[in-house]
Amino acid sequence: MEQFGFYVIKDEFFEKFNDPYLKGNKDQNRPHYYCFKDEADGLYWIIPMSSRVEKYKAVIAHKKEMHKPCDLLYVCKLSNDKENAFLVQDMFPITEKYILRPYTFAGNPLKLINETDRQIIESKAIRILNLIERKVPFNKFQPDVLKIKETLLEELAAELTTV
Repeated sequence: MEQFGFYVIKDEFFEKFNDPYLKGNKDQNRPHYYCFKDEADGLYWIIPMSSRVEKYKAVIAHKKEMHKPCDLLYVCKLSNDKENAFLVQDMFPITEKYILRPYTFAGNPLKLINETDRQIIESKAIRILNLIERKVPFNKFQPDVLKIKETLLEELAAELTTV
């Protein structure tokens, strides 16, 4: 997997981790952004994407009006020259086992090219991950990513013992 790339997740992942707050897979066609790898445990942290940009721009604007930070979401243009919303609040861990393929647009892998956007998204993701790990609720529709993480780590440990 290439960091800053976009990937399609296998339906198997969403069937196994049947959390009502995980964003739907859209028939294995929702792009997910590979933000970073946790070197301590080997899990990848990915962020679901949405094309409903206006909806999320309104949420961001409302937070700004209330003088509150908005680490939950980010909107920017991608390599296909279209704006997309990064749903940082819905990020979750995964292993390569559950990656189906790179997400492509017109036959080319979709990428996040702008370095500033990369840095902003990564800093938001790290802040959200810190909240998650401290079990601080920040969204009433949060997927239980700590449970997903625990199961994935058990799977990795089991794979190591069978090799």
